[in-house]
Amino acid sequence: MTLHIAIAAPIATEHVAHLLSGTTDDLPKGNSDAPFTSVLIAELLRQGHKVSAFTTDTGMYPDKQIVKAQGTNFDLYICAQRRHAWRPNSWRPGRALDAFGYERRLLAKAISAAQPDIIHAHWSYEFALAAIKTGLPHLISCHDAPAVVLRFSPYPYRAIRYLMARQVFRRGSHFSTVSEYMVEQLQHYVRSKIAVVPNPLADYVLSSGHIRQTPDSWQIGLICNGWDARKNPKPALQAFAMLHANQPLAKLHVYGHGFGSGQEAEIWCREQNISSGIVFHGATPHRQLISQLDKLDLLLHPAREESFGVVLAEAMALGLPIVAGKFSGAVPWVVGADNNDTVSCAVLTDINDAHAILTAIEAAMDQDYAIRSAAGFHRARQLFGSIQVADAYLALCRQILLQSATSVS
Repeated sequence: MTLHIAIAAPIATEHVAHLLSGTTDDLPKGNSDAPFTSVLIAELLRQGHKVSAFTTDTGMYPDKQIVKAQGTNFDLYICAQRRHAWRPNSWRPGRALDAFGYERRLLAKAISAAQPDIIHAHWSYEFALAAIKTGLPHLISCHDAPAVVLRFSPYPYRAIRYLMARQVFRRGSHFSTVSEYMVEQLQHYVRSKIAVVPNPLADYVLSSGHIRQTPDSWQIGLICNGWDARKNPKPALQAFAMLHANQPLAKLHVYGHGFGSGQEAEIWCREQNISSGIVFHGATPHRQLISQLDKLDLLLHPAREESFGVVLAEAMALGLPIVAGKFSGAVPWVVGADNNDTVSCAVLTDINDAHAILTAIEAAMDQDYAIRSAAGFHRARQLFGSIQVADAYLALCRQILLQSATSVS
């Protein structure tokens, strides 16, 4: 049975442009925060379902409210989002002051007009609240733990987002999340059992990579989208400085917002006199990022908490061993380190201690390097392929629709 599924989520127009008819040059850019949503959309379409996708864009307000583009069995609705969180936006307040009320109304209006069978909303904020408002059957996929995010970023904006999520948990009917760790974080908020469905990897990621042998070089990658306490880059940069003193040909390639030339990471490294051997790439388009990661030997991931960690799964698919946090949320589950009887793809350590990170980097490059490479390569394909993820979501959607039909009758 084919379905008409609404996907309400951050979606970049460029990531779904190949699914649309005609030129997309004049369309709003959408929201690029979650590249995996386009992977899910493409797989649902490949399996013959109709998909209506709903996202937001800060460049439309106040001139346009909703822009629609079409493809074969695919409609994309882009709704206006106010640019400022606190300052006035023309005659409307900042979006945080009314908890994204304007954005939620536009999303709910567009979704209701499309009349999907079911709504699959991602994140427990404005997209989920809009889905609930329509009264249609819905599945809400939670990609972060709002209380944990607030603990690491104790600011008013995050407090409002936390309160929005609490509304979602109270009013929503069906939930999934991306790891066992996230179930532990969220289950006490909701009445129904939370399903676990991980994020999917793009086909061009899974078609890349290979099982690697122990390299002669020390080419290390670090990807952090944000110079903050949760991403925790400082101990990792200090650890690399110690490594570089012993391995002067080693290179650390850093990517993400705040990690470009002249940005926060480089400024801090120069102040600490530890910038030698570090290449500051900054924000990098995803395909280009994957291509560059494929040329490296190791991923260093110092985040203190991950709900899933797509970059971990991508590194695994490329065959890169990983150094990451032993207690960093979902990290042990994602990399398969929760089975103590086998060598996982990662060496897990205390990522708050630069000396411990250095020891873990050296351990990851030891005689078990090829075993770690193979473990990650195979695990990524077993768990994170687009077909496996889409099939799991479809099973949940059909179960929800059956329950909805039963309760109506």
